[in-house]
Amino acid sequence: MLVTKNTKISQLIKEKPQVVDVIASINKHFKKLKNPILRKVLASRVTVEDAAKVGGVSLQFFFEKLMEVGFEIDYENGKQKNVTSEKQKSNNSQKKSNVITLDVRPIIESGKDPFKEIMELVKSLGDDETLQIINSFEPIPLINNLKKKGFSYSTTRPKKGEVHTFFKKEKITAKVQESTTKNVVEKSVFKEKLSQFGTNIKNVDVRLMEMPEPMTTILQAIEDLPIDFALLVEHKKIPQFLLPELEERNYEVLFNKISDHYLQLLIFKKN
Repeated sequence: MLVTKNTKISQLIKEKPQVVDVIASINKHFKKLKNPILRKVLASRVTVEDAAKVGGVSLQFFFEKLMEVGFEIDYENGKQKNVTSEKQKSNNSQKKSNVITLDVRPIIESGKDPFKEIMELVKSLGDDETLQIINSFEPIPLINNLKKKGFSYSTTRPKKGEVHTFFKKEKITAKVQESTTKNVVEKSVFKEKLSQFGTNIKNVDVRLMEMPEPMTTILQAIEDLPIDFALLVEHKKIPQFLLPELEERNYEVLFNKISDHYLQLLIFKKN
């Protein structure tokens, strides 16, 4: 198989499953690929170039690791862009005044998802303010998410194992929760939709699970969901990272808020 910087990690795994161990050896963050459910979610979205950035290694180094298991590299289309000047321009043009800083490393190490805290800061960010996220790797999913919402970004690596990512508004953006709050419906509407499935309901309670078990459990449950069934999930919060995965799989989700730390999700195939 010929590999370029744009080859998806999922393609590599499909061609040579043993590549998971090779990639996992590059950086501890890639050990998540050993989880079949997380592998299915993450590998299809990340390219070789993205993975090199997350791992904090050069594209050339990543290519060399792939060559160890027999992959061929298309250097004509696989050369790493010389982005130093572009990033330097971005760093210079992105004014670092009024910086709001969040170090997400302690949050991640505690087993929690920092997405909610990040989004709260994003919502409150002023036009003249810059959000600084400190992590041990470059947060590619977050970067892609905020780029779609009109944010520019730049990254610096002040020392080994530490990445600072800066985000600044480029234009007026929609509310971050817009795509989710529209699915928080009246209790009567939720109950009516629930009753339509009758006994064709599968129940899952993920409230006591630690990350990333809620997401992997729900994705596995919908994989096993019979036709014309719905999945009723007892959860603590709106699972932000799960929503695009459900959308991609053509599932609809409705939310029924019970309390501040308890809500129900009704997940079913779109017509």
